Amino acid sequence: MSPDDEDGRTDASSAPSLRAVLLHGSLDILIHEARNLPNKDILSNTMGGLLKSCTSAPEGAASTSDPYVTVLVASATVARTYVIQDDENPRWAQHFLVPVAHEAAAVNFVVKDSDVFGAELIGSVAIPSESLQSGDRVEGVYPVLEPNGKPCAPGAVLRLSVQYVPVARLTMYHHGVTPGPDFPGVPNTYFPLRRGGRVTLYQDAHVPADGCLPEIRLGNGTNYRHGQCWHDVYDAMSQARSLIYITGWSVFHTIHLVRDGDKGRSLGDLLKKKSKEGVRVLLLVWDDPTSRSVLGIQMVTDDRGPREPWHDLHSKIDGPAAFDVLKNFEERWLKASKRTGAKKLTKSCNDTLLWIEKIPEIAAIDDEIYSSDSDPERWDIQIFRSIDSNSVKGFPKDPREATSKKKTMQMMYEIIYRALQEMGLDGKYEPQDYLNFFCLGNREAEETPNTSTGSFSASNPQDQSRKNRRFMVYVHSKGMIVDDEYVIIGSANINQRSMEGTRDTEIAMGAYQPHYTWANMLSAPRGQATNQPTKSIPESQLQKS
Repeated sequence: MSPDDEDGRTDASSAPSLRAVLLHGSLDILIHEARNLPNKDILSNTMGGLLKSCTSAPEGAASTSDPYVTVLVASATVARTYVIQDDENPRWAQHFLVPVAHEAAAVNFVVKDSDVFGAELIGSVAIPSESLQSGDRVEGVYPVLEPNGKPCAPGAVLRLSVQYVPVARLTMYHHGVTPGPDFPGVPNTYFPLRRGGRVTLYQDAHVPADGCLPEIRLGNGTNYRHGQCWHDVYDAMSQARSLIYITGWSVFHTIHLVRDGDKGRSLGDLLKKKSKEGVRVLLLVWDDPTSRSVLGIQMVTDDRGPREPWHDLHSKIDGPAAFDVLKNFEERWLKASKRTGAKKLTKSCNDTLLWIEKIPEIAAIDDEIYSSDSDPERWDIQIFRSIDSNSVKGFPKDPREATSKKKTMQMMYEIIYRALQEMGLDGKYEPQDYLNFFCLGNREAEETPNTSTGSFSASNPQDQSRKNRRFMVYVHSKGMIVDDEYVIIGSANINQRSMEGTRDTEIAMGAYQPHYTWANMLSAPRGQATNQPTKSIPESQLQKS
């Protein structure tokens, strides 16, 4: 057996007879039922009463497989059914509409047995991608096969249907953000589009007030105001009256968010002060061995101390969408604090989360006051998260490195090159005519003759960097601006590890200003998203963070 996010990676699509094709559009999937699955709980039955106390099986009932199905495209988990307890003939009848942009030989339906020890592979069904390209619905009853190609059990089958819809036929992607109240936002997500609110965008945690960033003129005639992220965070926590909920990889509690003028308290001292005032302070953090409790506040310290400065993007949300951020925290908290194993036998009363409905100043907020169409500076906001029932158990304790940037770039260039070949344009254009990658560079001081060592090679990127005295500045941002009208900012990298939902637990916000869209202005918009500054702050002016 192996953990759920590891097993099931057997890829039936790797058979040499299947050709990988690009699936760019959506998959309409219906997983009906399975029949005659094998009993994978033989070990559990022999262990008897001890295991029954952990699995809550009824007295005298013999346990059998607890099946569920994951859908894999190019090894990425894009959908997952719920678990049906003790059933060799489960019926899910679950429907999924999954956006895809994957190069894959097949869409794999992997049947697993959920168990107290993790998950065990039962078998899989592979639907060749080439059979989906016509756009016709593929449906039927398929044998569930083991990795060696043999049936997992006599008569074991999975009934399903799947239809691929190319992006060219998905009209919702043809016009960008459309004007008016009918624009639905990103469909089939956990949180809906919230109309009305405020978004404050930040470049870096602290921006010096000495004019090192350029003045940018907005469409409303005013200058763009560079936000002071840590000042705003400190002010918000200082003024909190009901709750402060924090989630993150670690919390360096001795850090000072305000470091100029009247320096405020350290983060830890501020949180302790607010806790003593009766504000509910909760921290959901990575399970670090240096975690400790300070006055009932779960704190995480980082023994390495402050890091070198990073360039980053941040955002602040006011209005209805902030409730979705709160809802996400509450669901993560309840899952992370859920009792497991022998702890299930003891009574538990989780009263750490505040009952928001009983806080009048929060519950009484009227969404309508935020959604006035006459407000040209309003934002429409949607919260996204990559979480399923496994990843919400807690932060990953040993996350593996994601696919390298080099491999990601190579894959993207190969896709463009194949597209040029299919159009007969590979002799006229290069992939770099359509896609380029850039990074911020920092010009170093010129080397003196006695500090320059070694031979020089014009084909060596490191030697070229030394010659031009330009070295990459580490950019930690997770953000994207689309067509100068739509901005995405959050914790999720745009890579497989962050997006697939079964490894890292990520959250992001997507937002736009309805009055500053191409459809509304019939020209290039000049709203807040358009004017996110791209000029780098010199490293010497960055404060350690």
